[in-house]
Amino acid sequence: MSVSGSLKGIAVGLLIAVSLTAAAAKAQEASDEDTLAAQIVDTTRFKKAAPYKIGVSAGYLTSSWPVFNRQYMLWAADKHKDVVESVVVTDANFSPTKQVADIEDLLRQGIDLLIYWAVDEKSLASTLQRAEDNGVPTVNAFGGLNALPGTTSNAYISQFLLGKEVAERLVSDIGGKGKIVAILPIPGTQAAADQLSGLQSVLELHPDVELLNTSYGEYNRAKAKQVMENLLQRYPTIDGVFSPSGHMNIGIAEAIEESGRLSDIKMSPGDELNGWLKWVVKNNTSGAVTFPPRVGFVTVELGLKILSGEPVPRGQRIPSEYISPEAAVSYVNNAASDDSWAGPLPTEFMPK
Repeated sequence: MSVSGSLKGIAVGLLIAVSLTAAAAKAQEASDEDTLAAQIVDTTRFKKAAPYKIGVSAGYLTSSWPVFNRQYMLWAADKHKDVVESVVVTDANFSPTKQVADIEDLLRQGIDLLIYWAVDEKSLASTLQRAEDNGVPTVNAFGGLNALPGTTSNAYISQFLLGKEVAERLVSDIGGKGKIVAILPIPGTQAAADQLSGLQSVLELHPDVELLNTSYGEYNRAKAKQVMENLLQRYPTIDGVFSPSGHMNIGIAEAIEESGRLSDIKMSPGDELNGWLKWVVKNNTSGAVTFPPRVGFVTVELGLKILSGEPVPRGQRIPSEYISPEAAVSYVNNAASDDSWAGPLPTEFMPK
């Protein structure tokens, strides 16, 4: 073997070793999250008699998922109306400063339990800690496990596992090779970082798949469509698009279809947003990996266990599940709006 050939072999070996190490590190991150979530929290200091007043600090209510998340909370509270006196909901509208003020106001109103999903987890840590110090337990109700001080427990969806599952389906659909682009949610958020980590953990095992570009659609159909239009102009060859969001996927698919390249580009699964499920059924492709808004229901039940002094896990994960194009027929509701979400929410609690 020539010297250059030997060096090339060493370089390839090093690259493989680095990829395997990185993949192992990401797998360890997921394992560490599971270990943390399984920790049991002693809640005896929060035990108090009913009735309870629940405060909900919404980081935002500008898209349908958090709205449905809230409605699941109200359904759960109604099922426990023998112990739940009232539910007060605030909306920070993406402002970390307002969310801190919202939580402080809820505490002044004498709430017994604080449920939240954050605009910025780090900016809330000290405020959440004050709530706990004053005997008010806090429960995170969103994608991702918040391990920062001040959060008593979590009802969560693993964004890493979601991204990994979506990426695996996409890589399979493009035959394990080709060029893809990624359109993630809000830049700088833990959700975007975890979804990208999930994607990267899959790409490290498939060296024939090239990630051309990573952009952000902010869970917005129009924004994602505009981003995809720009990517279509920039890259003459795109074999697949990674995006776990149904809202964004609808806009992405529109851009691809209008460019005449729908037969050439595979869409990754989105979530169980009704509008996306309609597209999946119509085109008989892609599917969905669920991001269940019923996390809100689980959050209330976790909170009530804490208030009764019952030990709870640090995190209760609501698993994501794959819905094939064939199975999507059973989930889609053609009579409902595109912004509706598949799931067991009763009609009387559907958003108005």
